[in-house]
Amino acid sequence: MAKKISELYKMPVFSVEGKYLGEVEDFIMDDAKGQVAEIVVSQKKEKRRIPYELVKACADIYIVQV
Repeated sequence: MAKKISELYKMPVFSVEGKYLGEVEDFIMDDAKGQVAEIVVSQKKEKRRIPYELVKACADIYIVQV
């Protein structure tokens, strides 16, 4: 199912082990491939970039393999 990128901002992100990692702050696009390359996840003042291939599921939350 297709979603607007704007619907994905502020979505909670959890590891596959169930640990809360933060929420989606931004997306990094690969212009050459025309797809999302990374998600930027923030928790408090810490930011982390997660390669999109590590995303295992995205519905009401993101689940990532980190």
